[in-house]
Amino acid sequence: MAFKRSNVPGEDIKLAMGMTAERRRLIDETPAAPLVYEYGVNRLAKALHPGFVKAVIAEKTPCSADCVKIGLVPAASGSGAKTAGGGIEPAGGGDPAREGESACGGEFPYFRAGQFITLSCRAGESFLSRPYSIISSPKEALAGSLEIMVQRKGIFSTFLIDEAPAGTELWVGEPSGDFHHDSIRDRNHILAIAGGSGVTPFLSMMKAIREGSEDFRLTLVYGARTKAHIPFDPEDFIGEAAGKGAEKGVNIVVVLSEEEAEGFRHGFITADLLKEYIDDDTSVFMCGPDAMYRFVQDELNSLGFDSSKIRQERNSVGDRKVSEIKLYKLTVHIRDVVYELEASNNETLITALERAGIPAVVRCRNGSCGFCHSRVVDGEYFIDSKDDFRRAADKKFNYIHPCSTYPESDMEIDIPIMNP
Repeated sequence: MAFKRSNVPGEDIKLAMGMTAERRRLIDETPAAPLVYEYGVNRLAKALHPGFVKAVIAEKTPCSADCVKIGLVPAASGSGAKTAGGGIEPAGGGDPAREGESACGGEFPYFRAGQFITLSCRAGESFLSRPYSIISSPKEALAGSLEIMVQRKGIFSTFLIDEAPAGTELWVGEPSGDFHHDSIRDRNHILAIAGGSGVTPFLSMMKAIREGSEDFRLTLVYGARTKAHIPFDPEDFIGEAAGKGAEKGVNIVVVLSEEEAEGFRHGFITADLLKEYIDDDTSVFMCGPDAMYRFVQDELNSLGFDSSKIRQERNSVGDRKVSEIKLYKLTVHIRDVVYELEASNNETLITALERAGIPAVVRCRNGSCGFCHSRVVDGEYFIDSKDDFRRAADKKFNYIHPCSTYPESDMEIDIPIMNP
């Protein structure tokens, strides 16, 4: 309804009064229906980035001497899933962890093959979070099945394998990470080098190639001690059971260091072996223990392989070596709630927070993603230069990533709330 200016004296006032009456008439005739508050783009954004999704353990299947495959399904609201209790009460009263308990079930979000999720739950008095690469394909996850592989080598993995029965409820953080094939950044042939549970992102990639959601060639070179330490069956991807997937450029080479067996290579992942599978259209992806990274990197250097075509998944930051272990007081603010606890100088701040049962947000656990970005109010700390991914502004205004920061004195920090 437009207002047209008139050159007749007094006519503008008359027109304005008429417009007011017309507006009132239209308002009175309009039905009292709620306005649209969510558009298609909002629904898409929520589906791709749901925050935390509640899931339950559906099944656990041993897949090697030290690895277990864990299947997750979305938790229905009010499903009565089992949870692990415990935790400390904050000095200021209240518990932000309870906000997380309102996280609803639902569908797993879409992801790129090779990405990881963060699992979180209470285990006794601790609140634990760990990143795990997804071994499901994207289509399998959209169908309601999400699988990870857990290797027994830490407090949370031991809890998941030995203490968390089927039906245990977990919080699943949305998929993260850039350890996936990018047609602009990476070559069409991926030489995937893995050891231990580092094979997990490549299992997802091979499944995605088989189902058609990814289109590139992949050669997996996997190092294991013996056949008993291989956490997957190569026949699932290159044998008759793989069907059409065997024709889509997936090749698997398993190298055993402590056993000789028919159909397997024996020894280590050396330059002589690698050059058999490198062509002019190859990028190298590595995922495994740090010792493997150092060894394979030297072998690739001896071949003169372009380092810009090498990518590796960063491992979590662990304990550091110190001449004397010292305990410091750590004061933690989460909005208007205050916690007080002890932190050791040889462990990261995130480890101290989790041990005390504080629901701290974390994803990568190696300092690179910045999800646990927190402010230091007071105190001294140490960050190894290789694990320091902070921006210049973060350093200027005293922000840290607790997953890669060690206390050097009593500290006071302000951390984000875990708000699914």
